[in-house]
Amino acid sequence: MMDTFVHSYPLEQRAIQRPLDPLVSCIIPAYNEESNIVPMLQTLHRVLSTAGYRHELLVVDDGSQDDTVKRVCSETIGLPVTLIQLSRNFGKEMALTAGIDHAQGDVAVLIDCDFQHPPERVPEFLRQWRNGYDMVYSVRPYRGHQRLATRLFTRTFYALVNSGTAHKIPQNTQDFRVLDRCVLDALRQMPERNRFMKGLYNWVGFSQLALEIEYQERRAGTSSFNFRRLLSLGMTGMTAFSNMPLRIWTLLGSCISLLAIAYAGWAFLRTQLFGNPLSGWLTLTVAITFLCGVQLLSIGILGEYIGRIFNEVKQRPTYLISKITRFNEPGKP
Repeated sequence: MMDTFVHSYPLEQRAIQRPLDPLVSCIIPAYNEESNIVPMLQTLHRVLSTAGYRHELLVVDDGSQDDTVKRVCSETIGLPVTLIQLSRNFGKEMALTAGIDHAQGDVAVLIDCDFQHPPERVPEFLRQWRNGYDMVYSVRPYRGHQRLATRLFTRTFYALVNSGTAHKIPQNTQDFRVLDRCVLDALRQMPERNRFMKGLYNWVGFSQLALEIEYQERRAGTSSFNFRRLLSLGMTGMTAFSNMPLRIWTLLGSCISLLAIAYAGWAFLRTQLFGNPLSGWLTLTVAITFLCGVQLLSIGILGEYIGRIFNEVKQRPTYLISKITRFNEPGKP
């Protein structure tokens, strides 16, 4: 168990304010998970019923192309399931946002449906919520099974995004977490279109607790999350929560300018002492090529930020819903 930070408001007082019979909203994003979605819903229903919690199971279908929707509609009879069908694939961050917007409970559980997040740990998370924590989230203790490129990218990303910021995003956190109603309401006030949910969870604050979770292999199917999507998500998080890339290129430009001034001084002294022979074309070519590359790369960094600004000012909705189906109302376990 790992404590992160707790506000000065005593946890005991927060615990007293918890409802005696809370409604738990389980938010389950799904994209092409026909083999996993029904077993996950059945497992969550069994776990929460055994623990004595009223609950609703919110399945957010993110434009699945397989039989995910069909299986939810035909094989979840008797379960308190609400199916939210997005009009197309908007990505996991938007699917989580849709679930948060439609959760009716006093507390929400965010969990993937591929069983990498162990549903048996949900009651433990809820016990910590009852103890007064507004957010209980999972941390992956070890990433040795991941590719070296992925691990290096993750470390570099967190090092950059947390540089110079007071509220640092904890490393190796996952979307498997419990959120109190006050956190859900705070997240609903975030209007941004370029969403990096781990950053938003951290930014809203409130009392938080981290729990180390050993993650399992997918029960069935293959993940659609690859290195390209990881890179895209990292760029979204970087531009949404850090100005460090802009500062890096400002520093690099300053260093290059100082080196150019120093080189000009050295060239002047050399000319005065040894004359001005016709040479140095290779040095000039390399310098021009290098500076052109630096300029193009810095323009690209600026373009990323300008592109994010362009997406924000258009004010398009973060997601669109084609249909919402409620199969059973939440009730007693």
